[in-house]
Amino acid sequence: MTFEEIRRLLTTHFSEMLARQKLKIATSGRLTQLDKSALENGRAFAADALQDGTSLFPGDNDDDLVNRFMERYELNLQSGSDAHKTLRTELKRAYRDYCSSVLAYDRLFESYQFENETDRAPSADRAVGLPYISLQQLIDRHTKDSNLGSQWTSKTQHEKGDHFALLVELLTADRDVTKVSIADAHRVKETLTKYPKNRRKDPRTRDLALLDALNVPDVSTINVQTINKYLQTYGTMFGWAKRNGLVSNNVFEGLHIRLGKKQSRIARTGFSDVQVQTILSELLNNTSGLVQLDYQKWGPLIALYSGARLNEIAQIHLTDIRQQDGVWCFDLNDDDDTKKLKTDASRRLVPMHSQLIELGLLDHVQKLRTENAKKLFPGFQYDAKNGWGRSLGRWFNDRFLVKIGLKAQGVSFHVFRHTVVTRLLQAGIEQPLVQTIVGHEREGVTQRNYFTTGYTLLQRRDAIERLRFDHVVLPAPPECHRETECKAADRLSSTGASTHRREQ
Repeated sequence: MTFEEIRRLLTTHFSEMLARQKLKIATSGRLTQLDKSALENGRAFAADALQDGTSLFPGDNDDDLVNRFMERYELNLQSGSDAHKTLRTELKRAYRDYCSSVLAYDRLFESYQFENETDRAPSADRAVGLPYISLQQLIDRHTKDSNLGSQWTSKTQHEKGDHFALLVELLTADRDVTKVSIADAHRVKETLTKYPKNRRKDPRTRDLALLDALNVPDVSTINVQTINKYLQTYGTMFGWAKRNGLVSNNVFEGLHIRLGKKQSRIARTGFSDVQVQTILSELLNNTSGLVQLDYQKWGPLIALYSGARLNEIAQIHLTDIRQQDGVWCFDLNDDDDTKKLKTDASRRLVPMHSQLIELGLLDHVQKLRTENAKKLFPGFQYDAKNGWGRSLGRWFNDRFLVKIGLKAQGVSFHVFRHTVVTRLLQAGIEQPLVQTIVGHEREGVTQRNYFTTGYTLLQRRDAIERLRFDHVVLPAPPECHRETECKAADRLSSTGASTHRREQ
């Protein structure tokens, strides 16, 4: 690597770290005294290390730090080479300046600025009476306002952060937003049509400046739906700015790309009978050897027989699998700080389909309890952007579907929800009951204002039992599912499984 390439990579790495810190401050408030001390110490350590040629942190030799950095970006630098020495030195310099940048950003909140900068001569292209505000300030204010209203989930915050980072890269952070023109907005849209897919992950583009990344040949670009997500983010922010008197026009309004009917309806009806048969056959018989871990079997099966979301399944605790009114249920809740639900309607009891019991789910739960596990999938790691379901989603979407020949545009783990909704409606289950089962807001005044107690658990169980895939040949259970259910229930109850009741 050349000196310029090393600096460019470090700039990208620490710029992304800085953007995440800014978002955290905008969301949760200013740095704590402990955070400030850590950053000040880090800056001092880095300055001393640069001056004395010592390690970045006392008592460390920097080998692990440099190796982790090279592993993350798949760098192959020989230890002791000029490039390796340069990376060790520049990493200290970049970290020093990163600490300074975070501290400087935090200091911006020491005071308030109420002046409209009257000494600044108004330019011809700025509307009279509008104060100067930079693009970065607009992003920070809009983000803070959105988070005050709890409008964004953790995943959405990361997604918006990526969108805003690209806008800053194109227009610069200190750009006067009152000077952002319709021509600028069209330039942003044009850039998005050529924007590389997974730019920060693809080895061909992740270390390149934007202009260079756009010109890399044979790289897949983001699809139309993703382009529209970016444009929606920008349109929403500038619309907010207009309503708050910060800009006179929403230059991103109406820029989204209209989708044809065929493109906008991809995978909305769920998996076909043949696809369900292919999926179940592989999950239960494992003829291709794709199912090697418990979550790879039970995650998709629970989705197919419940319609629950990926992260709802991934964050289930063993105490969330319990009996109420004699019915085994999944208690989908957010009663733990590590759990997140999409909406209030997502908090619900979903009866366990008898097919899951026949296939041995309760026996699997019992086994986990004897091992003192707390969660249904104890090996899952939390990811701020993707929640608990990253491992399951990536395995199913990028490996399982590919290997069984079902990978196509719009086909993913989420299609299980469409499958369940479609099959229940086709079975004659009324829409409000289906919405209750899958965690959608019920529609209409009667449902939302008068039918507040909701459907009983027995009604939900009877409905979900209508969900049948009888065309699939399943492994024959050793005994009828009623006997299996009773024996599994006895074993779980004998270990103190919770049978308390929660009002839904």
